[in-house]
Amino acid sequence: MPADDVIACRCQEVTAGELRRSFALGCLGPSQGKAFTRCGIGPCQGRLCGLTATEVIAHERGVSPAEVGHYRICSPIKPITLEEPAAR
Repeated sequence: MPADDVIACRCQEVTAGELRRSFALGCLGPSQGKAFTRCGIGPCQGRLCGLTATEVIAHERGVSPAEVGHYRICSPIKPITLEEPAAR
């Protein structure tokens, strides 16, 4: 597991330690962790930090990553520019 000072979410600069502290406050999964830490709501929408968030929380809970789950997918699935929907 990454050390507490390792950046887990580059977009929001959330550390692994912050994810662990969110679990101590009651966060049980990565989607709920968005409200606790903002991890997963940056420009990458959790594409870079999602697996790390899941694994850190799973380790803290003592369960498998599959039991913790992943971020709920929100639209748009792929980042788009404002010009793209405006052109339609």
